Amino acid sequence: MRIEGIRAVKAHLNRIVGRLPAEGSVVITRNGRPCAVLMPVSEDTDLEAVALATSKRFWAMYDRAGARGDREGWTPLDAVGKRRRVSQRSRDRR
Repeated sequence: MRIEGIRAVKAHLNRIVGRLPAEGSVVITRNGRPCAVLMPVSEDTDLEAVALATSKRFWAMYDRAGARGDREGWTPLDAVGKRRRVSQRSRDRR
């Protein structure tokens, strides 16, 4: 992972973006502190996972859900599938 100042990135953005697949991500700094990351994206890149991995809001919700499951008990996965099939049948009958 390379580190580049924001001024250098502004001046050479096309070159930097063109090299991302071969060289990997670039951390962009402003006044010596990281402020952004440029990363290569391919067909295999799951952008939603990338966005969620860095979302404090998502991880807070994830932690709350885990704590609730520990407190109230977890629903077995096979029971979730059965409940869904039953509700679909109810809709189909209407």
